[in-house]
Amino acid sequence: MGGVAFLFAGQGAQVPGMAADVQDAPKVRRLFDLAESIRPGVVDKMLRGTQEELNRTLLTQPTMFLADLAYAYVREEERGAPDCVCGFSVGEVPALCFAGVLSEADAFRTICKRAELMEAYTERVRGCMIAVVGLSPDAVESLCDGENTHPANYNGSKQTVVACSLAAEEAFCAKVKAAGGRAMKLRVSGMFHCPELQPEAEEFEKFLRGLTMNAPRMDVYANLTAQPYAGDFAYTLARQMCSPVRFTATVAAMKARGVEEFIEVGPGKVLTGLIQRG
Repeated sequence: MGGVAFLFAGQGAQVPGMAADVQDAPKVRRLFDLAESIRPGVVDKMLRGTQEELNRTLLTQPTMFLADLAYAYVREEERGAPDCVCGFSVGEVPALCFAGVLSEADAFRTICKRAELMEAYTERVRGCMIAVVGLSPDAVESLCDGENTHPANYNGSKQTVVACSLAAEEAFCAKVKAAGGRAMKLRVSGMFHCPELQPEAEEFEKFLRGLTMNAPRMDVYANLTAQPYAGDFAYTLARQMCSPVRFTATVAAMKARGVEEFIEVGPGKVLTGLIQRG
C-alpha cells in the first residue's frame, strides 16, 4: 500500500463559508475557540465574510490557517495520520502545526504575524501574482526580468506563477501572449515569494526565534527546499516568504519516497488539480 500525504492549501483558495461543514467537530471547535481568544472575530469572518474581505492578506492568512487545520483534523479522524505533509505557501504554517512543530497557539500567532508583515508589505510594494499557463518553467523564467517580475510558484510543467509589479503587469501579460501562453491574475493582494519581501522575511525570522519548535511527528516538506524540514526550522520558514514555492519538485520528492495518494486539506482542490495536470 502506498503512502499518503496531506496537502495544506494556500492563499488564493479562500472562499466564503470555508470550514463551515466541519466547524462542529470537537477538535475543530476547540481550535476555533482558541483563535477567537487571540483574535476576536476571525472565525465569524471566515464563516460569514465576503470574498472581497477574505481576499485581504490580513484576513486571508489566519482564516486559511484555520480552515486548513480544521479539514486536516477531520481527515485524520476519518482515515488516520498521513505519512507526510506539505503546505503551499501560507499552508506551510498549519502543516507545521499539524505535525506538532508548533503549538496551536504559537502557530496561530505566527500566521497572524506573517499576515501583518505581508499586509504592510503590500502597501510598501504594489504588485500582483500572475499565473502563466501553457509555457514551460524555463520559458516563463526567460520572460522575467528579475526586477519587476520573478518566478514565484513552480506549480507544474505548464503552469508557473509570477510575482509582478503593477507597473509591469500589462507589458508582462503581453509578453506571455506573444510567447503563446495565457496570463491570469490571481486573487491575492500583492507580489509574494520574491526578493522584495526580504526585509519582512528577516523580521519574521526574528519572531520565529522566540518560539519553541519541536521535532515533527511526520515529515513536513518545505517550499524552500522541496525536502523535509531539517536543521534550522525558523530560517527555512522565514526564507519561504521571499523565495519561490517549489511545488512541482516537492510532489516529485514525495512520490519518490512512495507517496501515492495526495489528500488536499482546505477549501477546494487547487493543489490536487495541479498534480493531476502535471
